[in-house]
Amino acid sequence: MLGLCGYLMYEHFHSRLNDVNLTILRNNEDGFLDYQETYNDIMNICDTASNNQIVMIPVDSVVKSLNSIPWITDVEAQINLKSFLEVKLVECEPIMRVYNKKGKSVYLDEEGNVFSTDNDYVPHLLVGSGNVDFPIRKKGNINDEDYVKTDLPEMFALMKEIVKDDYANTCVKQVFKDKNKNYVFSLNNTNIIVIFGDVNNIEEKLFKMKHFFNKMQGSPELDNYKEINLNFKNQVVCTKKKK
Repeated sequence: MLGLCGYLMYEHFHSRLNDVNLTILRNNEDGFLDYQETYNDIMNICDTASNNQIVMIPVDSVVKSLNSIPWITDVEAQINLKSFLEVKLVECEPIMRVYNKKGKSVYLDEEGNVFSTDNDYVPHLLVGSGNVDFPIRKKGNINDEDYVKTDLPEMFALMKEIVKDDYANTCVKQVFKDKNKNYVFSLNNTNIIVIFGDVNNIEEKLFKMKHFFNKMQGSPELDNYKEINLNFKNQVVCTKKKK
């Protein structure tokens, strides 16, 4: 039996690779990774013309190369007993896009991981911009040395709360940080600007915004306002348009 097992293992590792079975895990049908392009990259690394035996297939190089792709968060690769290279990739799931004051941007997921925006695929996400200073990296996290002392972690904290809040996530279109470090929201379906202020009492301010618009829903008086201010305790201060 040992001899038979040894023979089968020898045959397995000295046989040719049949193919690559590639799986890309993501929530949407489309995403940052193109299936055929990624498959071709893997096959080029395997170089089955030169590496004509499974034992010569550089699986570690496949993993290393795939891990360098900015939009991949996890890689699993192994050759199964049927001589197929099984590759499973997990694609990032950003929840926001943030632009720095130079007009360059990054994607961030709910864990604060940073991803490059240098891709043809553009998901519909909450956008942050304005007086926000941070460097651009292809991969990283807001707690990394490059980011932790920049404006990005604070912007991320606010935008994450917006995404988590069902009402705010539906109505807030963009978050802008002005030169006085106050945050301002632009909304869907209305031209009214929301002066949010600093990042203190985020949940309370979001609740006030929801309560105000729910109370004023359908009222013609809304058309008279150009902005609302959430900075005042237990109230929403409205500014009317100039006649």
